[in-house]
Amino acid sequence: MVKFFLRRFDGRRLGRPGAVVFVAALLAALAFLAPTSAPVVYAQQPSPTFDLTQVNPPASRPLALRGQALFSENCAPCHGAVGGGDGPTAAQLPDPPTLFADPAAAWDRTPAEWFYTAKFGRLEKLMPPWQTQMTDAQIWDTIYFAWQLHTNELNLANGQVLYAEQCAACHGPNGAGDGPDAPENLVNLAHPTYATSVSQADWMAGWQSAHPDLGAAWTEQQQQNVLETIRSFTYAPTWEPPFRPGAGVFQGQVIQGSAGGADVAGIQIELDAYMGFEPIANFTSTVAADGAFVFEGLDLSPEIIYMASAYYGDIGYSSQPLNFTPDTAVLDTEMTVYETTDDPSGLILSRMHWIVDSQPGFLIVGQIATYGMQGDRTFVGAPVDGLTDPGTVAMFVPPAAQEISFQSGALGGRFQQVGDRIYDTSPVAPGASTRQIIMRYVIPYDGTQATVEQEMFYPVQDFTLLVAELPDLQVDVPVLEFGGAQALSQQSYLLWQGLDLAPQRFAVGFTGLLAPGSIDPRLLQTGQTAGSGSTGSAAGSNLTGAAQPLERWTILLSGAIILLGLVVALIWSRRRVRVDLRESTQDLRQERNNLIGQIARLDDLHALGELDVAAWERQRSQLKAQLLKIAGQLMEQQGDTPRAK
Repeated sequence: MVKFFLRRFDGRRLGRPGAVVFVAALLAALAFLAPTSAPVVYAQQPSPTFDLTQVNPPASRPLALRGQALFSENCAPCHGAVGGGDGPTAAQLPDPPTLFADPAAAWDRTPAEWFYTAKFGRLEKLMPPWQTQMTDAQIWDTIYFAWQLHTNELNLANGQVLYAEQCAACHGPNGAGDGPDAPENLVNLAHPTYATSVSQADWMAGWQSAHPDLGAAWTEQQQQNVLETIRSFTYAPTWEPPFRPGAGVFQGQVIQGSAGGADVAGIQIELDAYMGFEPIANFTSTVAADGAFVFEGLDLSPEIIYMASAYYGDIGYSSQPLNFTPDTAVLDTEMTVYETTDDPSGLILSRMHWIVDSQPGFLIVGQIATYGMQGDRTFVGAPVDGLTDPGTVAMFVPPAAQEISFQSGALGGRFQQVGDRIYDTSPVAPGASTRQIIMRYVIPYDGTQATVEQEMFYPVQDFTLLVAELPDLQVDVPVLEFGGAQALSQQSYLLWQGLDLAPQRFAVGFTGLLAPGSIDPRLLQTGQTAGSGSTGSAAGSNLTGAAQPLERWTILLSGAIILLGLVVALIWSRRRVRVDLRESTQDLRQERNNLIGQIARLDDLHALGELDVAAWERQRSQLKAQLLKIAGQLMEQQGDTPRAK
């Protein structure tokens, strides 16, 4: 039996499911919640010289479609949304960014050189090494999205016609050197190791040397179109459909899980295909009299993830995600659908992971809660005053919370707030862990003290609290037992847990926090976590709970630590996520002045010999990068126009 995850059905074709299985949801959360470890900062020093041996060719054909979102998030602020070098921060750079929309930018440089630059950075030009945030595969997808910005679908279509007429007879329809007239040992133009190390200019030179008469009557644009066609043999542009029909079969069974429930014959089944969590194809069928369904003619690419959804009533029940392998051409699954109930008495909170980090002047709070439903009916919610839809799961949010956001769904849409409660409006299926909600908010404070409240509206089987450690931090935690310090992702966390807790409200007190405008001491450390050197419960922190040996918690926390080992690659970054508590031009200018003041204080510490050169350069570079971002935001606001959230 697999776990099933629900989504509302409004009669329209749906995109990706509202929730995916446990591991997939955590992977998706990585884009929403960023690392709690101290941010990586870089000295402004010359970039490493290009070395082809440091470039790993793509293991599979890169897809510009997968790279589009990565480019928009990480590259467009400088290079511009369409590669015009006109991003909001471009004017603040020491040199103009590369104009990817200009064919000249790609003419004499190889994809391998672009990859190397993206991976290892150009520090002297304030371009970071993206290897700290993207895998090699993601970098390839991103640089090929940037590559296609200087051409278009029409150019490639024209190039394909000319290539088919003059080149395919030898080089083959896809550049593999397998055409009917191919000489022996003709180079494979589509081989990733070869193709990524050759520029358009190199190909043109080889073309003119080997076949000066071929295409001599073509215009320069036509010649470039043919070269771009050859280049497309090694990557897929965004306009190329990533789904290709094949011999794959996805089949399964739909089961009625509620006692006395209706027959499932004839209900609608949808099959969604995803690549890199982006939907690329959708198919629809109905369930047969025996509960069976089948989809045929599917793409066998292992990169494509398939997920089926059975729509029973107005609720969609999704299968686990599956993909084909080289040895598997048939995928089997099983889905259970349920009748509904508006009785909330069966709701349970299986796990709650509450994680608190800080930056000067505010706490950054996140929680990952896993809910379930006892019985054999899906809970569809009950009317609540102030809600436009029936509410299912209720979550507490402190009155002082700002910038409330969710990994899946938006406040005011799926999630709706009434007072200090936020309600989910998505149904909860039977099972111990069928609904996972990831929420994030910030709480500003003055001075060095703060209090954060938490209330649990349901019995909690397993509650875990992690607090990112600071040198002078003191934490007062009632209800939960202290479990020691735990180093996770180069950051020391203080750990508390409670098991089988009754619904209740409690408050956690913090003293010794970072004052507004101060410098985070974790940014000044070199190679050590905040808790390094600890011989007791938590070095550098004074705790009001009685410390228990960490070994006692090994078994109790095994599930939580596995989760947190993934999550701690997560939350609320001091590197990628700058919490925006200020939106007016005046406040942005104040933040800019604060950053300038922090840089001046750093310079003073360095001049007094209290900060070594390496730490000074790293921290100064980080603060300058933040200053650059604020400058870009001020430019976006065009003077005194407030920036909308």
